[in-house]
Amino acid sequence: MDSPVSEPRWYCILSKPKRQNVAAAHLRSLGIEVFNPQLRSRRATRRGPAWSTAPLFPNYLFARFELLPFFRRARYAFGVNDILRFGDHWAAVPDREIGEMQAIWAGGDAIQPPQCITVGAAVKLAGGLFHGIEAQVVALLPARQRVKVLLDFLGGFKEAEVDAATVLPVLSHPLAV
Repeated sequence: MDSPVSEPRWYCILSKPKRQNVAAAHLRSLGIEVFNPQLRSRRATRRGPAWSTAPLFPNYLFARFELLPFFRRARYAFGVNDILRFGDHWAAVPDREIGEMQAIWAGGDAIQPPQCITVGAAVKLAGGLFHGIEAQVVALLPARQRVKVLLDFLGGFKEAEVDAATVLPVLSHPLAV
């Protein structure tokens, strides 16, 4: 029977701050299979909503390799800080867990969580006069691609029509629906 360290397993890699993608690219160039799940979302900027990609697990990624032959290459790759361990045991992630996540991210490393805006939903306005203000959706006006919102502005509640592209849902968590 093979020793657990002589068969390929998924390990959790701690990357250096803001170097997660560099670490993933370098590990791939070394022939190591890498899974680096990312979330693609719209965020509010002064110029209006902009698309951004952020890691699902900041500073962590998963790599599949045989521990003994690939340890030094993986541990000292560009952007890698360490291989996660608990005491003297390397943190191996079960294949089933990674497989389930890879099924969700089947189209690539980045997915976009659903962002549906409904009447009564809390939203944040991006760009323009109302940048950064939170409001509540009163009505959807799809024919004109606008949204009517109720916002607390200048000491009272006011209704305003805004471009639907500048309205971002307020989510408690990036994967919340």
